[in-house]
Amino acid sequence: MKTILYLARHGQTQWNQVQRFQGQLDSELTAIGKQQSEKIARQLSNKSIELIASSSLGRAIASANICQQQLDVPMMSLTGLNERDLGDWQGQYVDDIKDDNHYNEILHHYTELKPEGGESAITCGERIYETLKSFVTNQQKSSLLVIFHGEALRCLLAKLGEKSTDNAYQLFDNGDLVTVVFDHHNNQFQRIH
Repeated sequence: MKTILYLARHGQTQWNQVQRFQGQLDSELTAIGKQQSEKIARQLSNKSIELIASSSLGRAIASANICQQQLDVPMMSLTGLNERDLGDWQGQYVDDIKDDNHYNEILHHYTELKPEGGESAITCGERIYETLKSFVTNQQKSSLLVIFHGEALRCLLAKLGEKSTDNAYQLFDNGDLVTVVFDHHNNQFQRIH
C-alpha cells in the first residue's frame, strides 16, 4: 500500500509579510494567506483527500480550516508537525539576525547548529519525519493533506536526502505544495517531482 501526502506550507501571515521569524510563535493569516489556503484546497479538489493533518500552531490550523471547508474531510492537529523552534530568534526581524555568524549555517544547511535556546535542523527534520511516519502508519489512508511550515519542510526534505543550500523562504512560498509518497511495504518516503 502507498499513501500520497500533499505537504503544504501555510498561507502568508502578518509576520511573513514583514520578514519576522515566527518559529513556534504565531501571527494571523493575511488576506493573501487566506487566498493561498483556498488555492491549496482548489489544487487538491480532485485528489480524493481523506484527511487533513495540521501543525498545532494557529497559522497552520487557520489554513487547514479553510481547506477543510472546501474539501469537506476530517481534520486533526499534531504538535509534532510544529515549525522548527528558533529559540531567541523567534519574534526577531530577519534583517536584525542575518549578520549573526551562524545565520547561513543554521538556516541554509542541515546541521546540529541551532539558535540559542532553539532546535537544530537535524532535530527538526527527525521530529517531522517520525511524526509523519507514525501518522501515515496509523491512518492507513491513501491520500492526505498535511499543512505545516516552510523551515520544517526544508528540514524534512533534507532528512529525506534532498540537500540544498537555500533557505525555506527561497525554497517554498506560502501555500506551496510538495508531494511525497509513503510506501508501507518498504517503510519509506519518496518525493514526487
